[in-house]
Amino acid sequence: MNATLLPEAVADRFHLPPGAIYLKSHSVGCQPRAAEAALRDRLLAPWREAGEAWPHWLSAIDEWRAALGRLIEVEARDICPATNVSAALSRYISALGQATERRTILLAPSAFPTIGYVASGLAAAGWTTRYLPDDADVRDAASWRAALAEDVALVVAMHVSSNSGALADLAAVSAVARAAGARCIADCAQSVGVVPVTPAEWGVDAVLGTSVKWLCGGPGAAWIWVAPHDRVALAPMERGWWSHEYPFEMNIRDFRYAPDARRWWGGTPDVAPFILSAAGIGEIAAIGIDRIQAHNRTLQAMLRDALEPLTPQWRWPQGAIGGTLCIDTGTDQPRVAAAFAARDIGVDFRGPIVRLSFHAYNGVADVEAAVAAFA
Repeated sequence: MNATLLPEAVADRFHLPPGAIYLKSHSVGCQPRAAEAALRDRLLAPWREAGEAWPHWLSAIDEWRAALGRLIEVEARDICPATNVSAALSRYISALGQATERRTILLAPSAFPTIGYVASGLAAAGWTTRYLPDDADVRDAASWRAALAEDVALVVAMHVSSNSGALADLAAVSAVARAAGARCIADCAQSVGVVPVTPAEWGVDAVLGTSVKWLCGGPGAAWIWVAPHDRVALAPMERGWWSHEYPFEMNIRDFRYAPDARRWWGGTPDVAPFILSAAGIGEIAAIGIDRIQAHNRTLQAMLRDALEPLTPQWRWPQGAIGGTLCIDTGTDQPRVAAAFAARDIGVDFRGPIVRLSFHAYNGVADVEAAVAAFA
């Protein structure tokens, strides 16, 4: 057994689709077995027994913030829950508009579409969206440097690109943004849980993330981390009573921003997604991100070693990638899709590009099944 592979027993911590091979953690991570009991004990039981259960629920969200903070090595007070990445980014930009006269947002055309939708939707507020050239290497800080100008307020960089799996050097991208007088926000939706996410080391100004993918936490539990230097410097225009320093003070004429990242929170929060997310974070932290990444890379290498020599007509990823193998199968796509479907192997496609991901609960047998399907 390869020493970098996780024990097969790790898979027992998760519910896996019966009778299938699941390679779509880049879309939705499998449910931890601990999630159901956590939801019952932390949400339903206090609600049933206390009625007005906010003290219990807020405690659960505080524990979620603390667990996520430990995972990505930041202070919990700089993390704010969000419904999704779109909402978190929108709130961030609403604050940024008051902090700078610049009005251009720079991103790559390979960014997840919601980033572009949010950015372009702000045209009425005076914002302009600028894209890197289609052929630019998003991993190379020089690509970003070449596109930066004195009108750029914000660089939005993908830690891992969803269409290619490209793994960016965020420390370098952040450095060129800072040198040009722009802020840099990192979208870590496709990396957190399988690749180490270290915002403080990168020097970025903010991080967006979600629990639905590699963190195995389900939908509805996203977040924004805002760097300590902007803890009180930015004041989001999109706010609600949970953005208040004391939400239950209830003085309509006296709004005061929370002194930490809760100022980004907005209105009444959902609770269940963060209880479920905490269960996922707990499992990922217990296994260890470094071990998950090593396991993932070993399985990727096994698949690639077996298949790349047999598929010279396909375009395999080059350079650093995250947890997802994105392989351009070209005109073979219909045949490849049919082969996976016939064997009940869960992958997905972006055009001719097949995306498949090996998580902690996948193993050598899954690689062998994928190789058989491809071959």
